[in-house]
Amino acid sequence: MLNGRKIVALCTSRLNDPENSRFVAELNEFLRTDQTSLFIYNINTDQYWNDDELRAEASVFSLIDLSVTDAVVIMHEKIKSEKVTQQLIDRANETGTPVIIIDTQREGCVNIGFDYAKGFEKVVSHVIEDHGVKNAVMIAGFKGNSYSEERIAVFKNVLERNGLPFSDDLLYYGNFWAKPASEAAEQIIASGKIPQAVICANDIMAINVCSVFQEHGYRVPEDIIVTGFDGIDEINYSSPKLTSCYCGSAALCGAVHEALKEALNGRFKPSSRLVEPTLILSDSCGCRHTGDTITVNRLRSFNDRFYRYQDDNMVLTEISDRILAARNLFDAACLMFTDVIQDLCIMINKSVTDKTHNYFSAKPYDYFEEDMLLFFQTSVENFRQRPMKKSMIAPDIEKLMEPGYPLIFNVLSFLNVPLGYMCSHFNDYDIINYTKIPIVVSTISGGLGGFLNMQYQQYLISRIEDMYRLDHLTGLYNRQSFSREFDKQMKLLSEKSVPVTVVLADLDGLKAINDSFGHAAGDNAIRVTASALKESCPEDALCVRFGGDEMLAVICGPCNAIEIKAKIRKYLSDYNRRSSNGYKISASVGTYITNSAGDVSFEALVKASDSDMYVEKQSKKNK
Repeated sequence: MLNGRKIVALCTSRLNDPENSRFVAELNEFLRTDQTSLFIYNINTDQYWNDDELRAEASVFSLIDLSVTDAVVIMHEKIKSEKVTQQLIDRANETGTPVIIIDTQREGCVNIGFDYAKGFEKVVSHVIEDHGVKNAVMIAGFKGNSYSEERIAVFKNVLERNGLPFSDDLLYYGNFWAKPASEAAEQIIASGKIPQAVICANDIMAINVCSVFQEHGYRVPEDIIVTGFDGIDEINYSSPKLTSCYCGSAALCGAVHEALKEALNGRFKPSSRLVEPTLILSDSCGCRHTGDTITVNRLRSFNDRFYRYQDDNMVLTEISDRILAARNLFDAACLMFTDVIQDLCIMINKSVTDKTHNYFSAKPYDYFEEDMLLFFQTSVENFRQRPMKKSMIAPDIEKLMEPGYPLIFNVLSFLNVPLGYMCSHFNDYDIINYTKIPIVVSTISGGLGGFLNMQYQQYLISRIEDMYRLDHLTGLYNRQSFSREFDKQMKLLSEKSVPVTVVLADLDGLKAINDSFGHAAGDNAIRVTASALKESCPEDALCVRFGGDEMLAVICGPCNAIEIKAKIRKYLSDYNRRSSNGYKISASVGTYITNSAGDVSFEALVKASDSDMYVEKQSKKNK
């Protein structure tokens, strides 16, 4: 429970799929009446082909806070990952959170799914028994796939029930997709044995099979019957309209809602519940379509939304380039557009802000830091980036929950490494809004990931430049780089009466430190003396490691040489007081000031400051 409302976590994939978004809309309307909020954890690709090494976007499920979540709904067939499903169940079991799973069977859960076997039997029986077909072939899904094998068994059983023999030449495989199904149709035609009907294991295959037969001059259904299964939206726009079996969201939603009501009221009991699909009779089998017709107004509405979607896409194509051109993270956030999604919050890992760190080096796919940065937020005047804890879920969560629409969480990732996540919601259930989610995620991920890569590359370039410019031990200029910078400065000041001060610091007793404490101690003494010189001089001073134990600074403009000497002594004195090295660090300092950059050469300046330093060094020896 959060802010007095019960929370249901829905784990799914491809929220932009029309059937999926309809399910979400219907389920949320049920839950709103129960004063329950729906948090959707969404991935934009399924994990079927990558179950051993999950994609970074699967880390969205690690964001579920089971301490405030009252029930978890897993759409297993959408996610398509045994690993993800099992991880979610294991986590929920640790906290005693009820789990409802769609389209699979797990112990200790409420298992809800369609009775696909019964639904497919309706289609096959209609073709064989109602149309009297004696010669039908089937195009199945993947060989060995459980859903495919189940539908093959149904096909065989209906044939057997009607006294029709089954043989292997009646079975083809279309892998549940367009191209393999089209190839299967071509094989049927090439065999020269045109059947009375082709029964397909899903609608996508059936639509493409119709097209292949029509291209070869066969009429559907006059010459050959074609049927599908699933009841996807595309069957209403296909030519001819497809006979199928609808595995619809409404019936599924009702079953899930009933299970949730029981769970949220303390009556959770593991069970299995099947929802029966609805047979849709239409043109492709010769039965006239009796459902809704697409009116002119519906088409006009669809077109209006489509072109609005196109406009949003044009806006989104600019965002990556704008982010890549940003000078820093805040500028990148300011270049985001706020009108593509009404309410959008983006949280990124705090370590993203470290430009000296290669963010994409060897991170696990589920890596999220407890310390996050609120990168971007819409609907906030005078927005400022600020630290945020992951446990907060999202900023101003109370306001985000107020409208009663689902909160949608997606991972932002680049090179399979999570950058952070985004939380969004829409103030309606328009499918066009949900179709924007994948491109918004991809656009922001690509722009932000590219920005971080460029930022790190610029840092590496600056480090390489420093290697050529700076002394590796002290970080001061090396002599070659110093000489270039000095000549540049003197050329700019040659015609101006600007005083130039040279400060020369010579480390005392370096050999003794090396002999007694080792060369590492000697190197430390050199670094400390260099720091004393740099910290004591103005920020724009040119500081160089002039010799092994000699550091030199050139200051253009007025300064107090006596004060600089005193600062160096104090710096070293403070260091010695804090240090437990066993040795003291001291330096002899000489200075020289000329009234004009053009008055004397660099060699003369160094010689004059060296003389002053020698006087100080001798005075130390005489004490």
